[in-house]
Amino acid sequence: MTRRSQTLRYTVLILAAMAVAGFLLVRECAYGGGMGASYKTCNCLGIEREMYDARPADGPRKTICLGIVQSTTCYRFDGGPAIECPR
Repeated sequence: MTRRSQTLRYTVLILAAMAVAGFLLVRECAYGGGMGASYKTCNCLGIEREMYDARPADGPRKTICLGIVQSTTCYRFDGGPAIECPR
């Protein structure tokens, strides 16, 4: 095997591993709540990153979890009573 084909093989393997990790570990965490819709939050084991500022025009904050989602909680509206999460 030549040096160039070996480097290409390692590059493809690294990119494939990164794609699989991203698919398995990146989840939407907090979202919803706009126009009276239900709002979902989660308990993230990892890093929770806010996607945009919570300006009044944007509605409630939206976050993603880079890690494992331990649990989720759904609310009737932002800060309202807890309800069962839709599947």
